[in-house]
Amino acid sequence: MSSEGTFSTERLQLAIFLHADARLCFLDCERIGQSKVRFVFDDPTHKGDSLELEFENGAKVSATSLFASQKYLRRKMSEAMDNRRTTHAYER
Repeated sequence: MSSEGTFSTERLQLAIFLHADARLCFLDCERIGQSKVRFVFDDPTHKGDSLELEFENGAKVSATSLFASQKYLRRKMSEAMDNRRTTHAYER
């Protein structure tokens, strides 16, 4: 999924690959429902779709980068989920 200048996905594995690959800059992780998040990447040259195809075809990144990206994005997911809970707690 893309919008003006960005590429986004709800697929954690794809987001981890994109972050580890470093050809797109990670911008944000946003909650989009009860238990889903969307990962948003800066994509001014609209490479996201072709990078997704590379991922689907077995593109490779280093294991070190892959595991570091997984840890980082899981933390961002937790923060996005916690922010929503905190916001609702103050709205009551």
